[in-house]
Amino acid sequence: MTSDEWHDILTLLTIVILADRRVYKEEVDTFVETVKKLNDDISPDIFMTEGMAFDWFKSNRDRVGKMLVGKDVEKNIRGTIARTRGVPKKPAILQAMKRIAESDSDFHKNEMNIIRRAADGWGVS
Repeated sequence: MTSDEWHDILTLLTIVILADRRVYKEEVDTFVETVKKLNDDISPDIFMTEGMAFDWFKSNRDRVGKMLVGKDVEKNIRGTIARTRGVPKKPAILQAMKRIAESDSDFHKNEMNIIRRAADGWGVS
């Protein structure tokens, strides 16, 4: 997996956090744990600690948030999903997205929609 693909996966996971316009500690904590596990499972050649995952989230939160406003929201989401079509173990990524979405005990319809769109875009049921 390339570093650009990994960056897009992290972006998708962050989109799930931001999809309901609220960011809870539980979601960020789950993001950090999930990123470390995904890294070990699907991209062991890219070094990522939990601290690095947290720093990535902090550094990219505003960028991803800007992707979710304005007239290009759909294009931005579709593009991110399309760029990750070639990554391995997509079911594990979808499961990570779901874990993040459910971590705050509120599986919001916008979060579900992002996960469903990724599954459809990747051809995964």
